[in-house]
Amino acid sequence: MDAELPALRLKLYIESLQVLMPERQFKLLMDLLRGYAELGGGRIEVKLDAEERELFTPAVQRELLVLLGLLGALEPGHEDRADRVVADLGDGERAKGVMSLVPPEVASDPARLRDMRDRLDAAEGRRASDRATVEGIAEASGMAGTEES
Repeated sequence: MDAELPALRLKLYIESLQVLMPERQFKLLMDLLRGYAELGGGRIEVKLDAEERELFTPAVQRELLVLLGLLGALEPGHEDRADRVVADLGDGERAKGVMSLVPPEVASDPARLRDMRDRLDAAEGRRASDRATVEGIAEASGMAGTEES
């Protein structure tokens, strides 16, 4: 029975969100969760159209993080992920409105949260630099404006 608890918790949480959230936001949330699971997890970048960006409010982002924690808890040995909480890390120089799913003891430690935000902000800076470099190479080689579907 213990092995079934994380799956039951995830199912019940999703069912409660379906009742509580506006239908379009819930659909977007489920599409994102499904896509994440189909890709096998990890860091993904999602392109949202204007309507989806409007629907993807900080509250929906929080729920996505909670669901990712519950989904992660389904992996044997990672059941503790179900107890993680969403922490607001604040704004860095580049990354704004940063949130993360963390263990409760980390959520109550401002220094650790600040360190996490600084590391995420630095990573965002590296990604932005890498994107600019790739775009510059593409432009110089005449490949600018081509994008994969």
